[in-house]
Amino acid sequence: MIKKFSSRKNKFCRICLSKILTTYLNLGNQPPSNSFINKNEIKKEQFFSLKVQLCSNCGLSQLDTTVEASDIFNNYVYLSSSSKALINHYSKMVGRILKKIKPKKKSLIVDIGSNDGITLKRYPKNHFTLLGIEPSSASKYAKGNGINNEKKFFDYNFSKIIKKKYGLAKIVTATNVFAHVDKIRNFTRGISNILESNGVFVVEFPYIKNMLSDNYFDLIYHEHLCYFSVDPVNKLFIDFGLKIFDIETFEASASGPGLRLYVCLSKSNKFKINKIVKSYLNKERKMKLNKISTYKKFGKKINYIKKNIEKILFKLKQKNYALGAFGAPAKGNTMLNFLNNSNNLIEAVADNTVEKIGKLTPGTHIPIINDDNFMKKNIKYCLLLSWNYLDFFIKKSEFIKKGGKFIVPFPKPRIVPNEKN
Repeated sequence: MIKKFSSRKNKFCRICLSKILTTYLNLGNQPPSNSFINKNEIKKEQFFSLKVQLCSNCGLSQLDTTVEASDIFNNYVYLSSSSKALINHYSKMVGRILKKIKPKKKSLIVDIGSNDGITLKRYPKNHFTLLGIEPSSASKYAKGNGINNEKKFFDYNFSKIIKKKYGLAKIVTATNVFAHVDKIRNFTRGISNILESNGVFVVEFPYIKNMLSDNYFDLIYHEHLCYFSVDPVNKLFIDFGLKIFDIETFEASASGPGLRLYVCLSKSNKFKINKIVKSYLNKERKMKLNKISTYKKFGKKINYIKKNIEKILFKLKQKNYALGAFGAPAKGNTMLNFLNNSNNLIEAVADNTVEKIGKLTPGTHIPIINDDNFMKKNIKYCLLLSWNYLDFFIKKSEFIKKGGKFIVPFPKPRIVPNEKN
């Protein structure tokens, strides 16, 4: 049975509570991006406004409509460990964290939005006290992997329960989670509440600078309520007695390139603020990441990208090539729904996530099949929806090894491996 979603319009900035919000991008009405459906559910599918607004006060980009998180994550089909590239990313991240923070044995390490336990499984076995917090149905897979898990949404009230039940945390991680949080002030208050005096909060998110420069409009979907730069996040942390002391970049994760922020309590003297923090704040002001004019330029570029992807697809279709799509991430559905006639151009989507196979893409209703069945279709060109793993797929995918080619959408649409027209 298809699940029913509830929604509401956003009237206040999620960080500073300002009412001065200006729309700069409209991607139309779309279904929630992870709501893959069966054929008999098409008529009951729901669509919601997908517009992005800028807060004129603090510079935060955010969606105009909130689809309730409890509806989105109740029956969630995204499993992190289905991606080998993502396993590699979190392995490297944990290595960095352990080297930088040096937690003692038995220290409490908490991962918020732990999904199937992908991050916590990267820590040495039986060395730390590990706790996952995962409100979605993916939590059952974490438990199956032996990960201690609390099936709850994290907020300040729940932080008090964690504190009483498990004590204070040396490390708290939230990767590809922060953008999902509607009541982000309440969430951040909870982080401040459960950290040890010299504890560290590590947060990863897609960096809006990358989204703007490389045109990643598909990162915009109903799960991602916010699109961050360092400045508004810094203001948020200061409000709750926290400070950013270091920033790192990464290239490949669930939503492409982004930032990893290391945050501690403001009163902590253990971690010296790296000069890179001030550097980011200064660069963002020079780039005018808090000005609506910057984002309106982005909106114009997106329409150019859209037309060029459509041009490539139509041209190949006219030559009677069978077309497919590769990967079925949430962001891919923003892409498919924004493009005109994608459901008439693309025959099938290749993805090996068990929960997605046999279902249809939300909104466009393209069948999802596993790699083996996809290879039988003699598809030569694929729109690469999981473009953030391009390097991985070029080296590893059977599709490429057997002569297939990817249509890569960003930063400019192109065919890979390159071919002469």
